[in-house]
Amino acid sequence: MDRLKDERGTTLVELMVGLAAGMVVLAALSMVMIVAIRTTSRVGARVDATQRARVAMTKITEQLHSACIQPQMAPVQAESTSTKLVFIHAKPGTASAVAPTPIKTTIRLEGSTLLQEDTAWVSGSNPNWVWSAATSPTQTLLTKVGPITTSGRIFTYWTYTSGGLKSVSLTGASKLEGEAAKTVEVQIGLNALPQSQPVIDAGSDASVQSMAVLRLTPPTFAESAPALPCQ
Repeated sequence: MDRLKDERGTTLVELMVGLAAGMVVLAALSMVMIVAIRTTSRVGARVDATQRARVAMTKITEQLHSACIQPQMAPVQAESTSTKLVFIHAKPGTASAVAPTPIKTTIRLEGSTLLQEDTAWVSGSNPNWVWSAATSPTQTLLTKVGPITTSGRIFTYWTYTSGGLKSVSLTGASKLEGEAAKTVEVQIGLNALPQSQPVIDAGSDASVQSMAVLRLTPPTFAESAPALPCQ
């Protein structure tokens, strides 16, 4: 009966200690949830960026792989730069034909958007191609894209010199010019951001690289012999 009459309860100090312990537990749980949500958002954003970049990269490399439509031609054109690739390749759907229909494609980086324009073939053959005066409507290959390095370079061109590959040094908007006729490999590097990014995170971008070889046979062992494209 004495215990039933006992009106002693939790003291104010005990209540404060209990509340403080509960706040610590809630804060720890909140931090775990925030980290988990942020990680999930970063992974999802990176997957989105990677998928978008790979779709554009696949389209570019497939077009480059169908570039040698005639023997001893130079697919990459002289007006190409480190952010603009101009090349001749087989028109889609004609690559397997005996005489593929050529098309001239320009892929360029404008701001943070990668664009493509095609120019139809009218007549002539290598090297005296005659192209239409009008280009096709501009296609958007990829948005929220930029170079991988601080150099601002998207496209890198390689020639075969003295028995080995050598990159062509291009700065700013300088053109490929005379090196175009000797370009046997094109390397592409893109850094893409996700289409939508609810949480800003430095780890959500994706870098994608690829390359295309513009030769049909291996170079000769003779270092002094030229190794030109489409041979």
